[in-house]
Amino acid sequence: MIRIASLGLLLAMMGSAQEGTRVFIARCIQCHDPNSEVHAPTPEALSVIPWQNIVKSLESGEMKAVGAQIPPADRIAVARYLGKVELNGAPPVAMSGQCDANVKPRPGASWNGWGVDDQNTRFQPAKAAGLTAAQLPSLKVKWAFGFPETTTAYSQPTVVGGKVYTGSNDGTVYAIHAQTGCLYWRFQAKSMVRDAVLIDGGRAYFGDLESNFYALDAGTGKLIWTKKLDSQAYTRITGTAKLYQGRLYVPITSQEENAGANPLYSCCTFRGRLIALNAADGSEIWSAYTVPEPKPTGKNSKGIQFYGPSGATIWSSPTIDSKRKLIYVATGNGFSGPDVKTADALVAIDMETGALRWSQQTAPDMFNWGCGGGRGAVPDTNCPPNAGTDVDMGGSPILLDLGNGRQLIVGGQKAAVVHAFDPDRQGKVVWQTRIGRGGAGGGVQWGIAASPLTAGQAVVFAPNGDSAGRGGAAGVPPVGGLYAMDAATGKMLWNTSGACEGKAGCSATVKAPPTVIPGAVISPGLDGHIRAYDISSGKLIWDYDAGKDFPTTNGIAAKGGAVVATGATVADGMLFVNSGGPGMAGNVLLAFSIQ
Repeated sequence: MIRIASLGLLLAMMGSAQEGTRVFIARCIQCHDPNSEVHAPTPEALSVIPWQNIVKSLESGEMKAVGAQIPPADRIAVARYLGKVELNGAPPVAMSGQCDANVKPRPGASWNGWGVDDQNTRFQPAKAAGLTAAQLPSLKVKWAFGFPETTTAYSQPTVVGGKVYTGSNDGTVYAIHAQTGCLYWRFQAKSMVRDAVLIDGGRAYFGDLESNFYALDAGTGKLIWTKKLDSQAYTRITGTAKLYQGRLYVPITSQEENAGANPLYSCCTFRGRLIALNAADGSEIWSAYTVPEPKPTGKNSKGIQFYGPSGATIWSSPTIDSKRKLIYVATGNGFSGPDVKTADALVAIDMETGALRWSQQTAPDMFNWGCGGGRGAVPDTNCPPNAGTDVDMGGSPILLDLGNGRQLIVGGQKAAVVHAFDPDRQGKVVWQTRIGRGGAGGGVQWGIAASPLTAGQAVVFAPNGDSAGRGGAAGVPPVGGLYAMDAATGKMLWNTSGACEGKAGCSATVKAPPTVIPGAVISPGLDGHIRAYDISSGKLIWDYDAGKDFPTTNGIAAKGGAVVATGATVADGMLFVNSGGPGMAGNVLLAFSIQ
């Protein structure tokens, strides 16, 4: 019963998955795991079958009974994950709105990659933003672009050279005219693209959810090179790469903790990695692992072998410290014991060699979904005996200047705690501020933002994804929303939250990372709203409800919904956001401007 409950809880947590690995783990792994007594074809055997044939099997073939229980978009996602995918094959869905040959992009300011700068502050200066806080209430939707056959939109828009670049759930990457929304080109990757596209030297760089990394010609969408960065079954890239002095720094994460829900799975062997690549050709320069190589640790009563340590994945964009020649990454929980100090931690890695220089753990946390979302070991499962509560340091760290040469590294955690670390004292904790209850589905998940030092104060903005029934700190009520703190002390300045107003599937919590321009912080929410607040007071200055249908430039039916894992981007007088997520489905890229 415990095993069934664990798998059921995992499925509920995933909601509308649309990620091939997640669908496989939730729906298929019990039969297709090599240790299963059903002896269904393994993922390796299925990898040579065209993905379209797997879809047919799920819809009308021998797997029809199973396929009938899986939503259509998830059938496509799991088929693409398991089967053979033709790289940049013919796009499966026809769409209109191609740019005419004479439509040239208008060069302007940029929002390039995840955090807009090497320090991941998510602060866009006034000149580059082209928008003031006073102008935000005048924003109107200028155009909308629909993503076909999907109910979520996870990739964060990148704006460079008058074009918007974005990935999508089916692995298609788009280049779109920023002013009009017409389509320049699209490229079909092998799997879903969740990270932001990075533009440099006329090239577009990004990864997918099978840890393939790509370099395209940014003008034409033609493939220059691609490289498979990790071969573990559940490996993926969700964090946006950083490019510095000709090197790409690519974070690697994994869904193996979800596979741990299956008691027949030999958990776990994946190790978090940061890989340095030569941007010119994709050749590997070094690879830094966050945990030692896993070794056999024991067996359960059915003879299933356990391995460890594992986990400490990196699922957010790394942060560059050019002064100290270090790269900072935030790590997730360990998947299996023994304990490691680099899980749920801030880790500093030498930029030149990949050597681990220091780490600062915020809380010991060994967890996989064999634990069923609770604390403590569960007999005859993959749950480690020292199980925690799944409180990753998930979002990108921010390197923040406080004046007089002083800097802090600030990061948020799913425990609903924001931490400040001293980079000159090997990450010693300077302050910690609790903003909620936290737990597996709450706290800070996808990142924070900060405004620079102004009038003697820098401010950190942290979203809190707390909701009822997610565990976390005892006696602390789950209150989701946006929280503002003094960057030097951690003192709470103000907080606010959304309101669902009776919307089906809505959550009033906030998980998407905020975006800052002078005077305002922009915060999309799970309730489908995009809000802007005054930095000093927290007063609401703009509120747009994206939970509705939109006419699109490419002729694809589209609507807005929850904004989950990526924030708004602001550049050259426009604001862009991808809208749609579990709970409140959506499939649209929205472009706002003053009209």
